[in-house]
Amino acid sequence: MKKQNILDVKFQKSRWPILLPYPSCWIKSFVLMLFLRVIIFIGENLVRFGYNFAKFTSSPELLAIFLIVALLSPIAVISFTHHYLHLLLGRFIADIQAPEVGEVKGLVPKLMSWWEGLYSWLVIILSTLVAALLCTFILPIFDLSYRKPLEAYTQFQQQIIVVFGILWLITGALIYQIDYLVRERLISVYSGKAKSSI
Repeated sequence: MKKQNILDVKFQKSRWPILLPYPSCWIKSFVLMLFLRVIIFIGENLVRFGYNFAKFTSSPELLAIFLIVALLSPIAVISFTHHYLHLLLGRFIADIQAPEVGEVKGLVPKLMSWWEGLYSWLVIILSTLVAALLCTFILPIFDLSYRKPLEAYTQFQQQIIVVFGILWLITGALIYQIDYLVRERLISVYSGKAKSSI
């Protein structure tokens, strides 16, 4: 069965409110949140290795290089994960694979996987910054301050971590919603121009 080109899809008015992220956006944000532990683990080990290596060679430049690589590592981690996930999906459940991903083969990620890695990195950074900003505003509700170490928090005060996670998830879903709406807009504009040129 031939896959339908995404430009051939006719966009219909959705009953879903445009300001409320679609379920796929919530799923992407949630999966990224779960996958964040793997990303943090890889980043921590890169920094630890870089610190020990830089200390051994007495080179602060090497430490700076490893810090930059650790900060950018989520892009590669997510790109390779996306590529191999779609490689498996294409092999076993090809019907559910999105047409814009195309046929996935080889060991090196292609353009869509790198884009997913780059955009996910942006989502991680923005979601973390927005959640931290909002949590800073609500710290007085929990009688918290940045002066107190996390270990000194009571059980109730530690709920700020749950609040941070919820805010992170919501922010991530909203950013993915923006991505979806931009893509939909670009595709509808492109398909409109393609039809008018025929």
